[in-house]
Amino acid sequence: MSHAAWSIFLFAAGIILLIAEVVLPAHGLVCLIGVMCILGGVGFCFVINPWLGASVFVAAALASPFVFTLAIRLFPRTLLGRKLVLPPVENPVPGIPVQIGQVGLAISELRPMGICEFDGQRVEAASEYGIVPAGAKVQVVTLNNRQPVVRIV
Repeated sequence: MSHAAWSIFLFAAGIILLIAEVVLPAHGLVCLIGVMCILGGVGFCFVINPWLGASVFVAAALASPFVFTLAIRLFPRTLLGRKLVLPPVENPVPGIPVQIGQVGLAISELRPMGICEFDGQRVEAASEYGIVPAGAKVQVVTLNNRQPVVRIV
C-alpha cells in the first residue's frame, strides 16, 4: 500500500473511532486509539511531502476544538448520554416566592433568622452577616436550602 493510501486509511479509521467514542462507553480508550490513528495519518502525510504534512497537521489542530464541541453537544442525545446526563430543569426552584436580587423589607429583626416581606408575601429569611433590624430594606443574595439569605441594601 502506498503512503497516500495509508494516510487516508488512518484518517478514516481515526474519525470512525472518534465517532465510536461518543456512542460507546469505552472510557477514552477508543478516543486515544482514534487520535493515534489521526496522528499516524499526519505522519504519513509528512513522508509524502513536508508541506502537505504541515498543512494537514495545522488543519487537524484547528478542527479539533470544533470536533470536541460537536461531540460534547451530541453526547447527551446518544443512548448512553441519555442515561448519564440529567435532563434540563425547567423551573430550578419551584415554590419559592423570591428570586435572587429581589428587594424587600425586614418585618422582624433578623438574628440571623426572621421574617421579611417581598411583594406583599412574608417569607422566613436568614441574614447574611450579623443582625438586621426590623424595617430595614433587604436584598436576596442567595438561596440556602430553599430559604432566602438577605443582606441590608
